[in-house]
Amino acid sequence: MASKQELFRKFYKAHVYAGLFVLLHLIVFSVSGLLLLFKDEIQGGASTSAVVVEHGDLPRGYAAVLSEALRLYPGDRPLAFYPDDQDASVLNVRLGRDGATKLRGARKAIFGLESGRELAAPPAPASGFFDWTLRLHRELLMGSNGKLYVGLVGLVYAFMLFSGFLIYGNFMKGRSWREIRAARVPRLVDWHKFIGMVTFGWALVVALSGVFLAFNGVLIKLFQARSLAELSRQYEGSAPAAIDPASLAQVVGTALAAKPGWAPTYLSFPDTEYGIPGHYLFLVNGSDPFTERLSELVVVNAQNGVLARTMELPLYLKLVLLSEPLHFGDYGGWPLKVLWALFTLASLAVALLGAAAWWVRRRKRVEVSVTKPRGPRESPRARGASPYPVPILLALLTGLGLVAALFATGPFAAIAVALVALPLFAFLRVRRRHA
Repeated sequence: MASKQELFRKFYKAHVYAGLFVLLHLIVFSVSGLLLLFKDEIQGGASTSAVVVEHGDLPRGYAAVLSEALRLYPGDRPLAFYPDDQDASVLNVRLGRDGATKLRGARKAIFGLESGRELAAPPAPASGFFDWTLRLHRELLMGSNGKLYVGLVGLVYAFMLFSGFLIYGNFMKGRSWREIRAARVPRLVDWHKFIGMVTFGWALVVALSGVFLAFNGVLIKLFQARSLAELSRQYEGSAPAAIDPASLAQVVGTALAAKPGWAPTYLSFPDTEYGIPGHYLFLVNGSDPFTERLSELVVVNAQNGVLARTMELPLYLKLVLLSEPLHFGDYGGWPLKVLWALFTLASLAVALLGAAAWWVRRRKRVEVSVTKPRGPRESPRARGASPYPVPILLALLTGLGLVAALFATGPFAAIAVALVALPLFAFLRVRRRHA
């Protein structure tokens, strides 16, 4: 049975090689993430709110769009409606060609909710520098397989963070957590550990939220196989829906009445790939800072327009919804964006410092092995106060601030951003040692 020292040595090696694997990816993700973070400032514009259409106009607007879509494409089957992220007066429509029920290969069209008319086709998704940057960040330009690969990189990054946190405690016993030694290699190692502890909370949130986003397709398939399958079994045998504009207007009105103040963000038609037998399925979001990020489901009977039920999404899908703002950091105004950029650069510095320390140590080890036998390694200090309390407190404050900034308003939002900024003040308390 391997000794604790041998297990620790293997754990340490796993941390080093995980860091070397992540390094190049982290450079790509950091640069592309910073560009996406300041996209609005670079382009000179900001996104508009997605909930801008009066609720009283939505039933009429949805019915008018359906009527026009059926007129223009009489052989197609309505699959899904959802408002545009940038302009809620624009409705994205997916139609199954020749009655198909699958979204893959569906006809894509956009309509104006106020006019009910089809609008000019939007630019291709791949056009534009920032669309290319988003695909690079999200999938390394490799499509759906690239997203899964990015998710695996995120898992390795999360392991690197956790393992680094444990390794830090083993080597820092008896020393101040903010102590930086003067010699070349110890200085690189100490800066690597110190900045790693300062950014640990932020990096962990970004890593885990990125993993959820990368695997969102898998999680949606899981939702389809479990929750939607359960709903489908519950309503199995329901009469086929008669899709017409008049009934859709009543259905939308029922959904709005079921969740007052909420608005549809996705509508799946009955008996389709992401629908259920004989019922319309709505994703709805509220308008306050909390409910606008957490969707709920509303099920409406397609035959009589009566509410069937409302239900919350499973926890894993809620985490996916919260992961997007938590990963990209564009939800707290420019103060949070500036902090996000500083944390991004600091986290990249952690990886670069670790790689530099590994390389310098490796070269020195080769030189020593050529000139003289290697002496015994200096064992980590085993006495003294635990080095963990301050780093754990900083990580908790960072995580609390990031989550609170999602939902807080007014002075509470400023307090949340201040909590995020607090760990960065640790740089003012660095203590250099010449020993």
